Amino acid sequence: QTSAQINAVVAGLKPGDILTFSAGIYNNVALKLNGLKGTKNAWIVIRGASGSLPELKINTNVVLQANIDIGSGTAFVAIANLKLSQSGSRVYAGVKFHTGNNNILIEGCTVLNINGNGFDALNVNSLTNIVIRDNTIANIALKLTDKTKVGAAIVVGGLTTYVSQVRYFRIVNN
Repeated sequence: QTSAQINAVVAGLKPGDILTFSAGIYNNVALKLNGLKGTKNAWIVIRGASGSLPELKINTNVVLQANIDIGSGTAFVAIANLKLSQSGSRVYAGVKFHTGNNNILIEGCTVLNINGNGFDALNVNSLTNIVIRDNTIANIALKLTDKTKVGAAIVVGGLTTYVSQVRYFRIVNN
């Protein structure tokens, strides 16, 4: 399936829905979670099938924010057991957070060969209850341009204004 087809399914997810990726490589699939909202008692879950680590791989030279772009206002969403990678692309993060994200769990994922940051919450505000737990992060900041190598495994903060508005951002066993 194409990125557009998969994102149409993602956009239609409702509280309590579970989207499971089967084993395999999904080429040029970048997930866009734009204002996706579960509830406290019915999270939306996007995950790899049990016992597998499906790969969302970007291998074009298109400029994207992230393999998984968690748009503003997204809440009560869990992402688990996915492999995020890039090859020859200009994608700036494995996972990108935006203003107003709350109650987001990313667990058991592998993020590698990313040209920028593995997890990026740079210069965003109003993040609440973000948990990044038990992930593998490797080969980050390969190359953004011919002359620069910039990036980190996990970036939180930026300007002081933004850092003061980040509440409960947990990073555990990565």
